[in-house]
Amino acid sequence: MDVFVTGASRGIGRACAVAFAAAGHRVTAVARTTGQLAELAAAHPRITPLVADLAWEVPKGTYDVIVLNAARYAPGGLLGTERDVFGESWEVNVMANHRLTRALLPPLIARGSGHLVVIGSSSTEKMAGHMTAYATTKKCLRALYEGWEEELRGSGVRCTLIAPGATLTSSWEGEAPPPRYLLPEQVAELVTRSVRDGLTGRLTIRG
Repeated sequence: MDVFVTGASRGIGRACAVAFAAAGHRVTAVARTTGQLAELAAAHPRITPLVADLAWEVPKGTYDVIVLNAARYAPGGLLGTERDVFGESWEVNVMANHRLTRALLPPLIARGSGHLVVIGSSSTEKMAGHMTAYATTKKCLRALYEGWEEELRGSGVRCTLIAPGATLTSSWEGEAPPPRYLLPEQVAELVTRSVRDGLTGRLTIRG
């Protein structure tokens, strides 16, 4: 099985790439960082690195599983005079995923099989005041997922939205992590299980 994973150089994306490779699948791991991808591929022969900035580039290819994980996270709100975190995050968190599905899903639809997995966030349920900008982009992504889910209905292509709670990744650098959190490997286990067992719909996981 050929698996496409975005944001694969660290955190949840890296854990997903490793988990799929460990299960015997061929993985195309996408990220902006050449060094981290090269190290990942050197450690796991089933992983092929693909360097791309998804804010501006749209990789092509035919895959059996597409894992849309890449996201830009920074604390910040929608109002006030601080930096525009929502605007900075929009291209990666929303538009990159929109462009990728338009490029990568047609072959799956044509053959009537495959699995689209989207990494969302539990922050769409209750927004914390210090991260409304990020949570809003994830809410936009959730709406996109619901549109994909509806359009894929009856196509043979499965569709799953994984909504993890706070996950301990390098995104937390400079911030105190919450008292309860997930590890990236826990989220990756749910991702791989959803593909293996054909789980669809919105699946939440919390620490």
